[in-house]
Amino acid sequence: MPGKKLTLWYKQPARSWFEALPVGNGRLGGMVYGGADRERIVLNEDTLWSGEPRETIRFDAERHLDSAREFIFSRKYTEAEAIIEQYMEGPDIESYMPLGDVELIFDTAGEISEYRRELDLDEGMVRVSYRMDGGLCTREIFVSAVDQVMVIRLNSENKTSFTAILHSPLQYSVRRLSGNSITLGGRAPAHVLPNTVKSSEPVQYEDGKGMSFEIQLQASANHGKVEVNGGRITVSGKGEITLILSAATSYNGFDKNPATSGKNPSELCSTWLRAANQQGYERLKERHRDDYSALFGRVELELCGEDKSSLPTDERIKDVRNGNGDPGLYVLFFQYARYLLISSSRPGSQPANLQGIWNDKMQPPWCSSWTTNINIEMNYWPAEAGNLAECHEPLFELIEGLRITGRKVAAVHYRCRGWTAHHNIDLWRTATPVGGSPSWAFWPMAGAWLCQHLWEHYAFSQDEAFLRRAFPAIKEAALFCLDWLVEGPDGHLVTCPSTSPENFFITPDGQSSSVTKASTMDLLLIRDLFTHCIEAGQLLQLDSALREQLQNALLRLPPLRIGSFGQLQEWDEDFEEQEPGHRHIGHLIALHPLDHVTLHGEPGLAQACRSTLERRLAHGGAHTGWSCAWTVNFWARLGEPEEASRFLHALLAGLHPNMMNAHRHPKVKQNIFQIDGNFGGMSGMVEMLLQSHAGIIRLLPALPSEWSGGAVKGLRARGGFEIDMAWDNGMLSRAFIRSNAGKICSLWSEQPIQVLLDGHIIRPAAEGRRFITFETRAGQCFEIISLPEFKDCYEAEERLGLQASSQTQGEY
Repeated sequence: MPGKKLTLWYKQPARSWFEALPVGNGRLGGMVYGGADRERIVLNEDTLWSGEPRETIRFDAERHLDSAREFIFSRKYTEAEAIIEQYMEGPDIESYMPLGDVELIFDTAGEISEYRRELDLDEGMVRVSYRMDGGLCTREIFVSAVDQVMVIRLNSENKTSFTAILHSPLQYSVRRLSGNSITLGGRAPAHVLPNTVKSSEPVQYEDGKGMSFEIQLQASANHGKVEVNGGRITVSGKGEITLILSAATSYNGFDKNPATSGKNPSELCSTWLRAANQQGYERLKERHRDDYSALFGRVELELCGEDKSSLPTDERIKDVRNGNGDPGLYVLFFQYARYLLISSSRPGSQPANLQGIWNDKMQPPWCSSWTTNINIEMNYWPAEAGNLAECHEPLFELIEGLRITGRKVAAVHYRCRGWTAHHNIDLWRTATPVGGSPSWAFWPMAGAWLCQHLWEHYAFSQDEAFLRRAFPAIKEAALFCLDWLVEGPDGHLVTCPSTSPENFFITPDGQSSSVTKASTMDLLLIRDLFTHCIEAGQLLQLDSALREQLQNALLRLPPLRIGSFGQLQEWDEDFEEQEPGHRHIGHLIALHPLDHVTLHGEPGLAQACRSTLERRLAHGGAHTGWSCAWTVNFWARLGEPEEASRFLHALLAGLHPNMMNAHRHPKVKQNIFQIDGNFGGMSGMVEMLLQSHAGIIRLLPALPSEWSGGAVKGLRARGGFEIDMAWDNGMLSRAFIRSNAGKICSLWSEQPIQVLLDGHIIRPAAEGRRFITFETRAGQCFEIISLPEFKDCYEAEERLGLQASSQTQGEY
């Protein structure tokens, strides 16, 4: 596939954080402004959080559980909600902190021309170039995952001079470290209140508490002079100048006090800096580029259409906002999401949080936490299909930590076995419900949804060794749900208390409440978890007695119900919604990312999902970034390409100038950044091109007219398959499917297809044209050809001169 340069570029420096360009290696991140007279890079380190391990358990919560259930079964919902909020919730979580800034203040001044600032997605680095008084000045900035440092290379044809400084919004001091190095050492707050809490002192320091951190910065000049005065580095000269930055914190695990049992950040920084110096700039760049491109280069996407890459990215976003098409911008958005995931989630790092790793605020939106009722899951929807399975690993490590903290919550709060977690999670793996409205604070279903990601990794890889590693977490989450279920008045097993994330209903007596029993989302997650636990146990030949219990429980779960508007019911009763256009549509998890309802399955339920979505949208739903992104996925699963395209267009039209997702929440007046919209939008694009749920691989299931021609390489499908495709005039022209696990492949296409192995047709056992099932062996590559002009595969054989394979038989 002929590749085009994938670059975000601009004609001017960034004027705000929402225009700056992100770099990162999973752990260390920066936002590059690219000023000609003053370069600013806002720094982050993924373990720099406020607080320390602490007890958040409510030891009296369990005493109120039965009372809450009695009120719910008596349909006294507001009384149950009051009990939960007063007696069954805990303290707020901690917040993700900004690390600080590195700034280069240039002494030289002159006429600036030919300015360009860009993010090169192919190489994973930011570049700045301009002419000052005719002389070319360039910069390259990247963060290496191999060498764990940020590298800044400057080159000037004319003599230049600048001062490099470090500072931080946290408590800090700066000093000289060596002849050409400075260091900033500081401490994070003991506690930071969430951005939603009003206080005169939201940031609280305490002596002897809080995480320590350090930044070290070193400069070298090939043809110049480097001096250190106090906490500043002054560099003058011409030609190549290199700055290398390392950063670390005292974080030593979620269960260790970073102030008393932490790592030594100074030693970590010095070790990384010394090792990087031994490599030299060119070798650092080569090692970074090789490591990064090995991940990024796995997937290529091309959409035919007018090439607008000569326009700056911010102008292209404005152009889309004005209603114009730009297929190339969709490609850029797709690959930018892959870049962001690589840059914010690598093995050994923390998972990507609400903002990935990029945050400049002392009170970041929603604490920049891991929010489990949709957001962290959405962050990782594209990991497997987008061929970045390694980037999924930090989420699996988070789950392992929550198994530890969540066991105590399950036992003490709810008298249950296994483990659970709730809506908000911080670095310290806080698993208790936080304080606030139960509509969002009380949601003990995080374990069930997080375990879906463990299963997804297995589903895409077919790696039984991984499944064996993941099974304890899946099993223990299932044990919690098994104990959490109680018998309802009609004999079904139900969750109680239960909420549907962040949504409210009108009670029979006209009040507003969020607490009831058996929300549809709860039951779908439990059904999914139990089914996967049973299947995993069968594959691994483990826990037959538990599998039988889970199977019996599945038979007693309430069925999905259709409400008075023809919609899929959100709660066990067909309540009136307080906000029919609410941004959350949790019960449509049945459609995506789960596969309990499919377009070609039970028609009534598929139509109910469609009616739910249409009703939400008719009342103003999907107005915000991540909700709009999820809607793209819904429409793709419903086989509606133009609707999916419409919401994807809206998502791109709302981007910040740096292509980061703009999130607008009713409680927050200004636009903020949440990375889930980027990842959810990319997931939607994959679903438009390729689906592989419910045991069937679907090629081009929701291809919009705007993407009439194109090609994609390297997407992954469940069952251990990797797929390349090309299409023209909205029709599949050719595809290749590589089998990595030797599983049976069931394939469906919008138009008639035929499967070839080594040039021989795999003849179907029965007549058919769009659906074929065939056996594979690991390592085989199958060619898929389109047969729109042939009435059947036999005519295709004759006219194309193909022979049927006697090795593999297929069936439609």
